[in-house]
Amino acid sequence: MQCPQCKQPLVIVECDHVELDVCFDGHGIWFDADELRQLFELAGARERDSGMEARFDHLSAHSGPKRRCPRCRGRMRHVEAPGASEGVILDECPKGHGLWFDEGELHEVLSAELGEGDEAIATIKRYLGSFCEPRKEESSDG
Repeated sequence: MQCPQCKQPLVIVECDHVELDVCFDGHGIWFDADELRQLFELAGARERDSGMEARFDHLSAHSGPKRRCPRCRGRMRHVEAPGASEGVILDECPKGHGLWFDEGELHEVLSAELGEGDEAIATIKRYLGSFCEPRKEESSDG
């Protein structure tokens, strides 16, 4: 599978039997269908997931580029993550293959769903390391 942003091959990272596909150039992480729920379960947050993916708001008028699904290569649709800070727009395969999180978006979504200091976030960070870090600030060096 290829990164929807840079088209480089995604690398499989296994987190206790959940296989996630990551871009080692730092562009993001792909969750196949149901892997987000599995990650919540691994972190002990099963009861708080409560169908988060079903609550995404579809943004038909969002003007950003439509990326391709790493699984089927179809155009993904933009969805707004529930509860996250404004501007957290994820890419979702309309055929249900999964979700693409750009750098930092996973951290924002998990913080909104679970609360910043939640132990489940610490557990997920231990599994994913830098792939679950906040967004890096853009450098304004001249």
